[in-house]
Amino acid sequence: SSVKEHLKSKQNAIAEFNQKPMTIDNRETPCRIDRIQTKKNTSVSKIVSATESEASSHDGSENYSPSAVEIIRSVDNGQLNSKAGKIGTGSRRQRNKIPPPMVPSTHYRLTPAQISKCYYACIDHYETVMRTVKARSLHHDLTDGFDVLRERGRGRYDMELPVFDTAEFSFLTDSKKSAWMPVVNKILGQDAALVHKGCFLSLPGSETQVYHQDGLHLNKKCQKPCHAVNVFIPLIDYDMTNGPTEFCLGTHYLGYENYVKDMVYTPCVTAGTPIIFDYRLGHRGLKNTSQSLRAVVYLTYSSVASGKEFRDSVNFSRKRYRKLGEFVERPLSREERANKRRKQKK
Repeated sequence: SSVKEHLKSKQNAIAEFNQKPMTIDNRETPCRIDRIQTKKNTSVSKIVSATESEASSHDGSENYSPSAVEIIRSVDNGQLNSKAGKIGTGSRRQRNKIPPPMVPSTHYRLTPAQISKCYYACIDHYETVMRTVKARSLHHDLTDGFDVLRERGRGRYDMELPVFDTAEFSFLTDSKKSAWMPVVNKILGQDAALVHKGCFLSLPGSETQVYHQDGLHLNKKCQKPCHAVNVFIPLIDYDMTNGPTEFCLGTHYLGYENYVKDMVYTPCVTAGTPIIFDYRLGHRGLKNTSQSLRAVVYLTYSSVASGKEFRDSVNFSRKRYRKLGEFVERPLSREERANKRRKQKK
């Protein structure tokens, strides 16, 4: 009798839910719950709507808002809540917790002198590349990208700086000198390897980036441990006007990759504070409405398995991009030319 009462109460809840419209992507859409019988004493609750095909074909646009179809699809373990987002014990909403406050590090970070050195190196590289592009009339090739600079959206540039390979910047590349390596080694192991480095530059007026994950799961059948991490080090103090990075918490878990607005977290840290996250975690750079350039150093570390580290051949393959060649030197100012002539006369 208790089983019958349980089934009857569940059927009543389903009937009540089907009578109500559901808001999906800011519009009301009639939805229903279909019970799909699988094996004995097992069933699956599934949300079905007129926009389900739209949700499944989401292309990752920046204005995307996740539909209820993606949030509510879950396995029915005997608990049904008629509120959207709380169906089944495995619901995404149950993991919606406010993250702990960010505690700025006083140790695992860059010094003021290192911050300044990296900042001016990034600005100088950007100006040098753009000067070279202008001198050679290569503006139309900017969209396709070069080996040392690539567009990541309007007003956003991903740059590889040759100067980062010099001894002057060993505080970034030397695992014995980099302040954040104890944290990275704790995640990936003592043999973690630096596989890529560079700088992101967001110009004033740049748009919000498309939500994305830098890398996918190496195994799509089960959740595997973290195989790579990103270290983002802002070179200016973050606030919500200069385009900080927004993260969607939990999206590094297999099956939870989609953007969910209620799960986003945007750490506004001070300059030089590293933000370390799983390579699979979904994120995007927000729009820069300030009048300042937003420069961020990024470093990608990989765990080493069987003597070989993971390398992303999609995002960081130089073969995909045109080589810019030798840089065009900055023309001398009037004062510099005058000083040069004086030296020649002596």
